[in-house]
Amino acid sequence: MKIGAKITGMAILPIALTTVVALGVALYQKEVLKEFFGREIEEQAKSEAQKIARDVYLMCRSAQEAVQKTVNHNLLVAEDVLKRSGPISFGRDKVAWTAVNQLSHAEATVSLPKMIVGGKWLGQNRDRQTVSPVVDEVKRLVGGSATIFQRMNDKGDMLRVCTNVENADGSRAIGTYIPAATPDGKPSPVIAALLEGKRFQGRAYVVNAWYVTAYEPIWDFGHQKVVGALYVGVKEENLESLRKGIMDIVVGKTGYVYVLGGSGAQQGQYLISKDGKRDGENLWNSLDANGNPFVQTIIGKALALKRGAADPIPVDFMRYSWKNPDEPAPRYKSVAITYFEPWDWVIGAGYYESDLAAPLKRMATALDRMGTWVMATALVMVLLSVPAGYLVARGIRTRVDSILKSVTDILIVTDSHQRIILLSQSAEKIFGCPLKKVAHRPIDTLIGDNRLPEEITSVLAQQKSGMRFEFELAPVGSDQRHIMQGRTSVIQAKSGRTLGMITIIHDITSEREIDRMKSEFISTAAHELSTPLASIIGYSELLLSEETGSPEVQRDALSYINRKAWALSRIVDDLLDLSRIEAGRSIPVDKKPCDINEIIRQAVLYGQKISVRHTFELDLSDQPATLLADSGKLEQVMENLLSNAVKYYPDGGPVRISSTRLEDAWQVCVDDQGIGMAPEQVERIFDRFYRADASNTAIEGTGLGMCIVKNILEAHGGNIWVESTPGVGTKVFFTVPLGS
Repeated sequence: MKIGAKITGMAILPIALTTVVALGVALYQKEVLKEFFGREIEEQAKSEAQKIARDVYLMCRSAQEAVQKTVNHNLLVAEDVLKRSGPISFGRDKVAWTAVNQLSHAEATVSLPKMIVGGKWLGQNRDRQTVSPVVDEVKRLVGGSATIFQRMNDKGDMLRVCTNVENADGSRAIGTYIPAATPDGKPSPVIAALLEGKRFQGRAYVVNAWYVTAYEPIWDFGHQKVVGALYVGVKEENLESLRKGIMDIVVGKTGYVYVLGGSGAQQGQYLISKDGKRDGENLWNSLDANGNPFVQTIIGKALALKRGAADPIPVDFMRYSWKNPDEPAPRYKSVAITYFEPWDWVIGAGYYESDLAAPLKRMATALDRMGTWVMATALVMVLLSVPAGYLVARGIRTRVDSILKSVTDILIVTDSHQRIILLSQSAEKIFGCPLKKVAHRPIDTLIGDNRLPEEITSVLAQQKSGMRFEFELAPVGSDQRHIMQGRTSVIQAKSGRTLGMITIIHDITSEREIDRMKSEFISTAAHELSTPLASIIGYSELLLSEETGSPEVQRDALSYINRKAWALSRIVDDLLDLSRIEAGRSIPVDKKPCDINEIIRQAVLYGQKISVRHTFELDLSDQPATLLADSGKLEQVMENLLSNAVKYYPDGGPVRISSTRLEDAWQVCVDDQGIGMAPEQVERIFDRFYRADASNTAIEGTGLGMCIVKNILEAHGGNIWVESTPGVGTKVFFTVPLGS
């Protein structure tokens, strides 16, 4: 062989061998990354299902507490109605009843003394169109269902003698009774509590459905023996907002949340199904596509979950094959399971594994495409030798640099010896150290310049995936400290040997600020709600007492209750508007011809009611003031602006309101001489939850008003801006288009 060929071969062979080795390593790492990212996607889907299951559990707990509180209040109303109806007694004459056990449906004929309230027999009224005493008055006042029970025997069986609970045929369920013992011989918790003279509160079976209930014992004249009971309750399935909220949840791409009965008569029954189409269907004996009784397994797992007082909500998982009636073939489904014991609800948040196929396929396609390019590049490098190798290397480096420049988070890649391999552009910027200076050098190089916090090196030393850590860091050239959160991932070979670490660091300063603002909002909203509630409760208790006083006192109390109830209503309206904004929906407006000047005058009447220390001066245009808008929403805007002018002008004084006709819009200005705001406060005034002073002694408010005002005006196509000077006052301007 000629010397030239040998030299050429010697020059090409190292490059060719290097290229082949690099190609093999690249293809191998492609499979490692494919497996790694596949697991990450699956774990993320599983984590999301677990979170949704816990969120639904919390929704149920909130609804249960709210409904039980309402039922308890309803019982107080029922007791008052019964008391005002007159004393309870029993006549000498007896009346025959066909008593039906509400659990076993067994019938028995009993003869009981007539139960008399206020000198009148309660009767045996089954007709819904005929008024029954006490219970129908309770329903008229508070809604829900009510019943008067008469004790049947020494065991304590309680017979419904007057009720508005209905049988399946729509008639009043008088003659049905609560047995002292269940069919399996266990004592009824309701009867047990009543016979002990105690009130029962909670979930109970009523005639033919489950209710959230409250029972109060009725004593004889000498308070020696329980002779009956007074009941109020709300049907569980009437919690429409909760049901709709659960049905609206989407897990993954096509998954959903469902609820099954856990035990008793409703065991395995669909309580909430997809879109509510299969509600009431019993799936206890249903088999999945593989012939397994998956519903029994799900319920068994749910009932086995135990939770301590301080423990997180327990969640279990199950995988099965499932086919909905409107789907062509079964699909494998993974479901996160939890158990809401107060209602005996088994909650499942399931997603279809096929929903993960698309992102997995896109990931695999991208990695395969990368492998193809690497093979093509290797071939070109072999053919073109050193020049081609140089060009390809430069091209690959350009691509890597582009990726690193596009990564907004801080990315640090180190090898198994903690030597720096890659730094994203964000990392170079925040640490003030270019990759060229530290590439292939120990990560301690950055520590030597006191730029890299010890938290990162400590985590890297553990060589574990999923490690999370937080620290504060002032970027180079800045005195402002940022809160950073990092996460590590181990790069492993198939043998399990650690090849390196990927560390991604994200600036969470803004997220923490939002969390802080939300916490302040929750504290403020609780204060804003509790204050009028306390007043309403206090004045209502005054009205319910026998020492109510003169009619003037009653009118004052009712007026105060009315004002505080409207205050609560406004807070609830703000929260509903906020939920629409958070969901990305605009606030609905009903545009009709209206007079902007008349809206301003109505709002001024509101301002005069809320403050006697302020005067409201009007400077309204004489031109026709008709425009196409939602008058109610614009009045809400004006009331909010006037309320702010009053609250932030505590010493009192004139508040000026002017209106001006522009070419195609109306401009309104609200001008006060209050405490004013600094420029940084003006800049954030339209942020959700933002309040200039969030302390406990701050001016009342939830921090939602100006955000909602801005969204209302934007829904009209208008605009709003603020001019303010501390100690001088604030001017709020807004425009509303005239419309067609």
